[in-house]
Amino acid sequence: MAFAGMVLLGGGCSSVLAPKSQSRNLEVAIITNFADGVIIPTYQQLVAKAAKVSQTTDAFTTNPGAETLKAARNAWIAAREPWEQSEAFAFGPADSLGYDADLDDWPVNETDVQAVINSNDKLTPEYIANLQTTQKGFHTMELLLFGTNNNKKVEDFSPRELAYLKALATAFDGTANSLLESWQEGIQGNPPYREVLVTAGDENNQAYLTVTAALEEIVQGVLGCLDEVANEKIGEPLETQETDGLESRFSHTSLQDFKNNLLSVQNAYLGTVPTAGTWGKSLRDLVAGTDPALDKRIEMEIEGAIAALDAVPAPIETNITSPDALVKLEAAKTAVEALFSTMEQKVLPLVQS
Repeated sequence: MAFAGMVLLGGGCSSVLAPKSQSRNLEVAIITNFADGVIIPTYQQLVAKAAKVSQTTDAFTTNPGAETLKAARNAWIAAREPWEQSEAFAFGPADSLGYDADLDDWPVNETDVQAVINSNDKLTPEYIANLQTTQKGFHTMELLLFGTNNNKKVEDFSPRELAYLKALATAFDGTANSLLESWQEGIQGNPPYREVLVTAGDENNQAYLTVTAALEEIVQGVLGCLDEVANEKIGEPLETQETDGLESRFSHTSLQDFKNNLLSVQNAYLGTVPTAGTWGKSLRDLVAGTDPALDKRIEMEIEGAIAALDAVPAPIETNITSPDALVKLEAAKTAVEALFSTMEQKVLPLVQS
């Protein structure tokens, strides 16, 4: 899917700004900071941690041992943080070029993964690229590294599993780099998506005909993330009281994923990536400038949802049938739903107006 043609930023501003011009300048600043201060820094962190996944996995598969396995597992868990903190902006190349699915499709198709292990197919880069998305990426690596019950031992790895794991980690590293490149430099003949976003409203921008369309994209990304957390990531396991629907069930880190998703929403709203030290104009400025009480409400609801998740006994994979855990997980779901409702009913109309 081709992106809209790359265009230059608009011309200078008048020395005396009318309210409408002031509003547009704020909106452009929000969009620009969202690209430069939130999306790109998050993907840069993902690239750095994906490289660590590849390095530690290579060390483990070359020299299997308790310490090298631990290092590979820790690197995998660490890479989840920036990735899950990108879920509130899984638009653009992540969606249209399939990077999201290649990196993080779930649940794993365990039958088809086993078919790869049982086959004699050469695990070339081309072969890995052509696998189903549920046979590669984060969660197939997770299955291979941790085992179905999070108790896999070094001696449980077959030579074929080691080779498969190494090939997946190499491909994962490459995909993470391509995702960042698609935003910064452009890829597959497309312009940098950063330019597509920040030039919203320019006459040649076919992706975002107005600045408002780009702002709405940001809000819709937040809504999509909250909806998935509440209704799919938490809702389905809560209903079934089974671990099969938990996103990172093999490593027992699903609760960390949920929290990082909420941090993604928080970063998107505040226009910051605290771990990267970035900060700038954000949706919060737009909301607070119109309705300060709404801004305070949103911040309280974000913090409340994070606190509700922190209260759930971890790991949820071993506590999914605990009455206490279920009550607290239900409370977390309710808190996320409340935040979704506020963003949908209050912030989205404000942006659209």
